Amino acid sequence: MLLGCCILVPASLNGSPQLSPSCRQAAERSEKGKSLADREQYTAAIEELRSALALCPEARDAALALAQAYLGARQFAAAEKTAKDLLAQDARSESAKFLLADSYFMQQRFQEAGQTLQELLAQDNANADAHKLMGLTLFFYKQDVLAEHELATALHFRPKDEEALYYLGRVYYTQNNFAPAVSAFRQLIALNPNSYKAYDNLALCYEAIGKPEEAIDAFKEAQELARQQDPAYDWSYANLADLLINEDRPIEALPYAREALRINPASARNQYLVGKALSRSGDVQASLPFLRKAAGLDPNYPEPHYLLGQLYRKLSRTSEAEHEFALFQEISRRSSHANR
Repeated sequence: MLLGCCILVPASLNGSPQLSPSCRQAAERSEKGKSLADREQYTAAIEELRSALALCPEARDAALALAQAYLGARQFAAAEKTAKDLLAQDARSESAKFLLADSYFMQQRFQEAGQTLQELLAQDNANADAHKLMGLTLFFYKQDVLAEHELATALHFRPKDEEALYYLGRVYYTQNNFAPAVSAFRQLIALNPNSYKAYDNLALCYEAIGKPEEAIDAFKEAQELARQQDPAYDWSYANLADLLINEDRPIEALPYAREALRINPASARNQYLVGKALSRSGDVQASLPFLRKAAGLDPNYPEPHYLLGQLYRKLSRTSEAEHEFALFQEISRRSSHANR
């Protein structure tokens, strides 16, 4: 999730009305570049903004917009360098510090992101964007309690921040603190009734607290919204298939698992869910290719191996069953050590 786009960049290149001809031309290119970036045409935006800076190297707003465009284009090293160049000119620039932290975050360099955000918040503790990004950094660092505090602080300064609400709900869900998670996702839906991710996560909360029918309705709402907004979003189909399988309704689950797989055939989980639904429906032979595909797509995914072991044992293929059970135990052991 790109957070750098939330920074407001001044419309003018500097506060003075007396610009040189080259800087006036740079101002035009900068505005065009920012307009292109707003439309997510990042390659063209970068070209315009670099031209603006070549014409007027002191155009700080063009440099900020360029760093943002680099982030949008996922050119994180270039965004980092641009932000550092800005800080070399003005060490107290909050916007440049935020963009630098965002570039670190997008590269999963969470410690550096956190350190940069600490400096920014020491300078301005009312910066809602910085608190939000700190919350996300801590969330991905598995520091849920601290993440909760930072996201709540961001919402104190900006109560209608949809992204902060979403991740606060995710933090609560990760903590198995489902009542406030439900509240957060409901608040998000009230702000944005088209938030398919909010419905998807609300459904997960309903499932966790033993309300399967409410969860099914919310998953279906997420699917309908995602079909219109983000056809590549497969999670609500996979999540509903998983719920129905767990409810011992594998025949109902199968169409949703197949739709998730159609949308994202590279997902090991989607392959596994189709195989699991087929096996629970009694079609063991048909399930095997999907389970083997799932195991091949993700060597760190233990569940397909366990189910394969069970099915091979059922088919009296003893040596293959033992092999799969051994793989399941080895992958589970590695995962346990990695999470300590």
